[in-house]
Amino acid sequence: MADMAVHARGLYDFAGDHDNGELTFSAGETLTIVAQDIGEGWWEAKNEAGQQGLIPEAYVQLLEPPEPSFPPPPPPSAPATDHSGAGDWNVQQSAGDDWNARQSAAAGDWNNDAWNSHATDSWGDQAPAPSYTNHNNAGLNNQGFQGGGMQQQASEEGWDDDWDDDNEDNSSNSTTNTSQPAESKPDGPGATPTEQDQLPGSGNFGLSAAKRERKQMSQNSDFSKYGTVKKSFNRFSTFAKTGGDAFLMGTVSANVSESDLIKIIDTPEGPAWSYPSQPYTCSIKSPKKESKLKGLKSYIAYQLTPSFSNIQVSRRYKHFDWLHERLEAKFSCIPIPPLPDKALSVSFGSLSTQGVKGGRYEDDFVSERMRQLQLWVDRMVRHPVISQSEVFNHFLTCTDEKGLAKWKAGKRKAEKDEYQGGKFFLTLQTPPNCLDMRDVEKRMEIFCKFVKNMDDNMRNMLQIGHDSRKKHLGPYKREFQKIGGSFKQLADTFNLDSGAHSQNLTAAIDYTGDTYNEIGDMYEKQPKEDLDHMLEVLFEYKGMLSTYPDVLKLHEGAIGKAKECERLKDEGRMPESDVTAVIQRSDVISYGTLAEMNHFQRERVTDYKEMMQKYLSGQIKFYREITQKLETALHRFDNA
Repeated sequence: MADMAVHARGLYDFAGDHDNGELTFSAGETLTIVAQDIGEGWWEAKNEAGQQGLIPEAYVQLLEPPEPSFPPPPPPSAPATDHSGAGDWNVQQSAGDDWNARQSAAAGDWNNDAWNSHATDSWGDQAPAPSYTNHNNAGLNNQGFQGGGMQQQASEEGWDDDWDDDNEDNSSNSTTNTSQPAESKPDGPGATPTEQDQLPGSGNFGLSAAKRERKQMSQNSDFSKYGTVKKSFNRFSTFAKTGGDAFLMGTVSANVSESDLIKIIDTPEGPAWSYPSQPYTCSIKSPKKESKLKGLKSYIAYQLTPSFSNIQVSRRYKHFDWLHERLEAKFSCIPIPPLPDKALSVSFGSLSTQGVKGGRYEDDFVSERMRQLQLWVDRMVRHPVISQSEVFNHFLTCTDEKGLAKWKAGKRKAEKDEYQGGKFFLTLQTPPNCLDMRDVEKRMEIFCKFVKNMDDNMRNMLQIGHDSRKKHLGPYKREFQKIGGSFKQLADTFNLDSGAHSQNLTAAIDYTGDTYNEIGDMYEKQPKEDLDHMLEVLFEYKGMLSTYPDVLKLHEGAIGKAKECERLKDEGRMPESDVTAVIQRSDVISYGTLAEMNHFQRERVTDYKEMMQKYLSGQIKFYREITQKLETALHRFDNA
C-alpha cells in the first residue's frame, strides 16, 4: 500500500538545537510530519535518515498527499454481475472513509506517547481538562449558600461542587492514593457511556492525574552554556504552547488595560518590579475538620484572613493546589515555590511527621501543615506581582457570602486568562531603554552559576544540618548524660564515707552529675530553638531553586530566537524592521526575568540575615546557659 504519511518540504534552512530535541533540516528537504499539534508554532517531524525532532511550522510547507491505492475488493459471495458499477463505487467510498479516518488520526495524534514523553516537564504539565458535569451531584450544583458561615455543611457542599476533586486525598499534589470510588455505569444495549468511561486516565473524572514532583538539580546532570540544568525541556516548548512564540514574533497583540499592566523600573541594581505602596499580610488559623455529602467525605478547612480586608475565608488544601496551578500557568518568568508536600514527608520543628499516628486528621499533623502553608502564603504576599494579581486576590477574598456564582465566575476567569504563559509578557510595561544583549547574557550567566552553586550549598547544608540535629537528639545527649552518670556514681561511692569533712565534696560532685544530665536534655531540645528554623529556610530555598531552570531556559530560548532572527537578517532573509521588533520584544522578556532575579536576591538577603541572626542568637543563649550551669556547679566546690 502507498505511504499514507503527511509530508512537508523545508522552505528555509533550520539549525535545530539537538540537545533540546529539535531537528535540523535544509531548504527543499522532504520531512515526514509525525505530529502537528505540539504547540503553537511547532510540529514534530522525521527526516529520511530516521532522525526525529521538533521543527518550526513556519519553516515548512505541507505537500499534497498522494492518491491512495487500495487492494482489489474481495470476490462476491455469489456469482452475479453488477452492470451499474455501484459495487465498485461503494468499495471506493469505503476506502475513502478509511483514508479520512487515517487523516483524522494523524491530525489529532498530539496526545501520543512520544509527545507525552517529549513535552511533559518535571511538573507534569497537562492539557486543560475538558468540562465535566458530575450528574451524581447535580442536585448539589444547584444549591446556593445557606447563610453566611463557611462552617455550614450546605454551603460547603455547594462550594466544592465546582472543583475537580471531591476527595482531598486525591488532589493533584498528593503523592499517595489516587484511586477513585467506582461510579455506576449505565447498562443495556442502548446505554450511552459517560464521560468518565470515555476518558482513559486514572485520575479524577478519567483525566490523567497531575504529578507534582519537586525538580532536582543533580550534580551529574548536563548543563547549558549558562550552567543551568538541562531538563526534558525543549526550547520554546512551554513558551510556544502558551503563545510565547507568537508574542516574540509579533503575531499576537492586545489592548492591555491600565489595571492589567505590570510596571518594571530601572534601579541601580538593574530592572526591578514596582513594589506596591501598601503591602499586606495574610494569616492562616483555626484548622477544622469538616464534612460534605452528609458526612460521607471529610476534609480540613483552614481560615485565611488578609490584613487589607480582615474578612475570613475558608480554604482546603486542594484550593491551594488550584491556586498554585494557576500561578504557574500565568507567570512565565516568575518561579512559583512548590507547596508543602501533601504527606509532609519532610518537616522541622517540634513535630516530626514521620510516623505520625492518626493520619491527616491528627492535630499535630494538621497544625504542621497549616504552619507550612503559612510560610508559602507569606512568600506569595511579599511578591510585588503575585500579591497584586487578580487570581490571588480572588483566592483571598471570595467568600460563600458572595455566592457560588461569583466564586465560579472568578475561577473560570482565572482559568481562561488571556494573559497566561508567554502572553503574560504583553502586560509588562518596561523602561524605554534598550538592553545590551551581551550585558544581559553576562548577567544571566552569573546568575545561573549562582543558582546552581546555591542549590549545591543548600543540599550540603541540609545534610550537615540533619546530621547535627540527629547528634543533638542522640549522641550529644547520651555523651553528657554518660559524664553526668559517672559523676553520680562517684558521689554514691563517696557517700559511703559518713564523715563531715567529706559531705560537702560529695554533694558538689552529685550536683555536677545532675548538671551534666541537664545539659544533655538541653542538647536534645536545642534544635527547636535555632537549628530547625535554619533548616526550614534552607529547605524552602531548595524548593524555590528547583523551579528556576525552566524560567532560565525560557529566557535562553528567547535570546536564541532573537539571535537567529539577526542571522536571517544578515543573510537577507528577514527585513531589518522585523528583526528590530523581535529584539524589542525579547527585551521585554529579559526585563521580566531580570526583575524577578532582582526580587529573588532582595528576598534572599532579608531571609538569610534573619536566619543567621536567629541561629546565632539561639546558639549564644544556649551556650550561655550551659556556662551558667557549669559556673554554678563550680561554686559548689568552694566550701567542699
